[in-house]
Amino acid sequence: MIGFYAAQLRLLSRWTGGRGGVARRGMATFVIATLALVVTAWVLPGITLRDIPSGVFAAFALAALRTLLRPALVAYVSRVSMAVASIVTVFAQAFAFWLISQVGWIADDTPVDALIGSVIFSTVNALVNAVLWTGDDHSFFGTLVRQLEARRGKSGITDEPGVVFIQIDGLAHPMLEEHLRAGRTPNLARWLSSGTMTLDRWEPLLPTQTSASQAGVLHGNNDGIPGFRWWDKNARRLIVSNHPKDAREIMRRVSNGDGLLAKGGASIGNLVSGDATRSFLTAATLEDPAREIGRSHVLDWFFISPYSYVRWTLLSIGEIVKELVQARGAARTEPGGPRGFPYPLARAATNVLLRHLSTSLVIEEMWRGTSPIYVDFVDYDEIAHHAGPDRVEARDAVAGLDKIIGIIEKAAADAPRPYRFVVLSDHGQSPGAMFAQRYRKPLEGLVQELVGEQVKVQGATAHVEHWGTLSPLLSVASGISGMTRVVASAPFRRHAGALDDAEKPSDIVVAASGNLALISFPSVSGRATRETIDATYPGLVDGLVRHPGIGLVMVRSESRGSLVLGAGGMVDLAGERADGTDPLMRFGATALEGLRRVDGMTECGDLVIVSTFDPVTGEVASFEEQIGTHGGLGGRQSAAFILHPTEWTIGAPLVGAVALHQQIRRWLRPDG
Repeated sequence: MIGFYAAQLRLLSRWTGGRGGVARRGMATFVIATLALVVTAWVLPGITLRDIPSGVFAAFALAALRTLLRPALVAYVSRVSMAVASIVTVFAQAFAFWLISQVGWIADDTPVDALIGSVIFSTVNALVNAVLWTGDDHSFFGTLVRQLEARRGKSGITDEPGVVFIQIDGLAHPMLEEHLRAGRTPNLARWLSSGTMTLDRWEPLLPTQTSASQAGVLHGNNDGIPGFRWWDKNARRLIVSNHPKDAREIMRRVSNGDGLLAKGGASIGNLVSGDATRSFLTAATLEDPAREIGRSHVLDWFFISPYSYVRWTLLSIGEIVKELVQARGAARTEPGGPRGFPYPLARAATNVLLRHLSTSLVIEEMWRGTSPIYVDFVDYDEIAHHAGPDRVEARDAVAGLDKIIGIIEKAAADAPRPYRFVVLSDHGQSPGAMFAQRYRKPLEGLVQELVGEQVKVQGATAHVEHWGTLSPLLSVASGISGMTRVVASAPFRRHAGALDDAEKPSDIVVAASGNLALISFPSVSGRATRETIDATYPGLVDGLVRHPGIGLVMVRSESRGSLVLGAGGMVDLAGERADGTDPLMRFGATALEGLRRVDGMTECGDLVIVSTFDPVTGEVASFEEQIGTHGGLGGRQSAAFILHPTEWTIGAPLVGAVALHQQIRRWLRPDG
């Protein structure tokens, strides 16, 4: 027991700033206990404080009891349930109230008063602690680390390094360099300046979005993912990457059972799991009964502990208020993306709930000795979609994630094994006003105009990433199998542009993924050719090509194979023969390779559309409802980064997520 409490004191010192921090925390604990006891006596007539000195002694005794008892309860009782540990704490405090009354420091009328008084005392303690330390992440995660250390015991210690992959969703390589120069990411800058870490660039191929990138990185296969959403002719339905049912189907198609996380790894907050042994907040495994939600101390603590619950509630309210104020200020100065509800809720979910819950789960997995661990933080990506990639809100999100990386690094110092870190992004983001803002109609509206009102056009262009953000939280918060499907599935799929299964498919489906759109004709089996499209919808292809908001249109020809058409010319995708001005010139060196890749997929749309792109400003025109965008071609959306240990070298340029997967596999091999 001496060693047990010595370890607790050592961790408390590390996370509070040394001996002075421990002294301040001890004084705060005593003051809070005194306040809680006064409130208890004021609220409950059956509890009476005899005099001030007696009250001080009673408060000190109760504070000492909580300080000594809680680590032991976490170590032993919380293995059954945090709820049981809380109940035992209340009864132990009730017994302490009775003992103190026997000493004469307080008076309680009955044992029931002692029990009720214990409940009130615990509640006030939790509330005041949560309010007092709301903005102190070190206090919050330091408490978690001490709990995990109390539960761990002596098992699982090894000298073999583990690996934690931290994905900052949507952060472009040039943007990270700007943040480093501006001093917004001191922890990452410290790693780089020390020489222990190296920053490199990698380039995701079309489509530049999370499901394709994560499938490639985690499974080594992202074939059959032509966009964030697409009309699947074989399944005869719209596939939406972050919908749990569709994410599960995507993973079924790309997984061979030997993903990057297959041998004891953990997936946290991702779209696909990498075949992880344990998976949390991961869209593809939300409804998997083997995801081990019931065996996570963090999930128990996060949603049951009054301290944790009150803290994240207060922080969420603050984030919502901040978004409302910032959105009003942005509306007065420049056109922006849609920032009405439910986006403020989604921002609170990503910046507070998911950020802190994902961090807590990473720390828990490190205490289990898990490796590899792969976590996706979506904060920056979600904010950048609505506010812009370089707005103050987005910059603050990056700074906040740098702090979180520092906390994970600090927690790793006391984990049962050493850890190496890899920080990466899955794609970047390109700015620009929306297609619908620029041209007063969405892409499906343009298609409708070109084909006539008698044709039924189904648009799937609404921004839905925040709907996918809320699904994991609903699932883990409820802990009820199927809760996500009941609460979120139907409205989610409707908002994403999907029809009910019983509804007849539209004549034309327009599915957007940032500034990439896939247009499909559900009634045409296989890939529709240019000749078939022209015969059925005369003027559609030519009208799209001529539109100023469209940079290129890819279509398959019966005589020449797949062609990329632009307003000034076209290029033969197979032979690279250009007629007139090559429409791919402005989109970068890997644009042709990316289009060839998508063209080779059975799931490819009948028409592949990429919006206009200005190489000078780096702006594109998103077909979705967002002003920071990715999924297509043009600008920083194709410039991702990877920050890795310096001794892990990269030979050739990394083009495509599969190439990055292969590089990581080489790093993780025992021979390095």
